Amino acid sequence: MKIATKTLTSLLIITVLTLSSTTLVSATSNIGQSMGQKAEHRFERITKRHDRKMELHASVLGITPAELKVELKTGTFDQVLKKHGFKTREDFRLAVTGKLKDELKKRGWSEEKIQKLLNKKLSKLENRT
Repeated sequence: MKIATKTLTSLLIITVLTLSSTTLVSATSNIGQSMGQKAEHRFERITKRHDRKMELHASVLGITPAELKVELKTGTFDQVLKKHGFKTREDFRLAVTGKLKDELKKRGWSEEKIQKLLNKKLSKLENRT
């Protein structure tokens, strides 16, 4: 993958935050629905910006970016996900999180360093609210 390490860390943080907020929303009733939708929208917006060539999405799906673009021309993203074995977008985001962590580990990051980064960002966000 040709995505910069700093971008990978940003994507990992956003993905983890999106997963945690959608899990929180699904645990509550209709009260938090808009919060989950905002988190999903933020995830989509950031991945569109940083994964313009679809390298990350394609590698998680196990296909090439060119194949993914062809499939997206004939169907929706949800249909492509189902075709490649993902039941929901949340399952796909979980796989993206794993892929991002693996890529960071390939670049020399340890599990502890990744966890420190996530904990630091989450604590900053908790202090902000």
